[in-house]
Amino acid sequence: MAESPCKALSMSEAEDVCVTFVRAWSESVLRQVARVKDVSREAAKLNRQLDHEWDPSTDEALSAIWRQNWTEAHALVWSIHQLDRWGRRLAEERGEEPPREHLVLRDVRNTLEHLDEARLDKGHVAEPGEDQSRNRSMRRLPGGRLYIATGGKLFGSLELAELETIAREQLERMKQESMEREEAMIEAAVDSYIDSVIDARRETR
Repeated sequence: MAESPCKALSMSEAEDVCVTFVRAWSESVLRQVARVKDVSREAAKLNRQLDHEWDPSTDEALSAIWRQNWTEAHALVWSIHQLDRWGRRLAEERGEEPPREHLVLRDVRNTLEHLDEARLDKGHVAEPGEDQSRNRSMRRLPGGRLYIATGGKLFGSLELAELETIAREQLERMKQESMEREEAMIEAAVDSYIDSVIDARRETR
């Protein structure tokens, strides 16, 4: 029995899972980018208030906003890291050349994972310390350090707009591929139906 044209157009289970994860992490990155932007705007507003007049309640609110910004930015790095990994796994499943790994992203993620091992006695900057065998990822970051202070580049190394663009492009590509597969499957089903009608007419002659 001939294979169904629609079945021939379908993905393997592994590829299907990879596509799902690429979409999931793309959406997560975009949510996290929006959250980081919202928190940054709130922090900037509170900073302006403190510039005009110091107030203990505003100072405490700013501290709370900083903590929220830190954790949201940390979650964003994890999401974009996962998107990077699943994008490369999807390419492997398709027999394509995997995209180049985002090395700065990798080093930021590794640094955050081992931040508790870093030198933390210089205010809003974490440094690798004297032991050359530790915090190697941090040593590769711009300036050889990770910025704990919020604002500007994410952890002093990543452009927020770049991460947003990566996620948006991946999500749009997955959506476009899904539409193309659906259209191809419909076309294949129609062609198969027409062929079956033609064959049935031939048999009745």
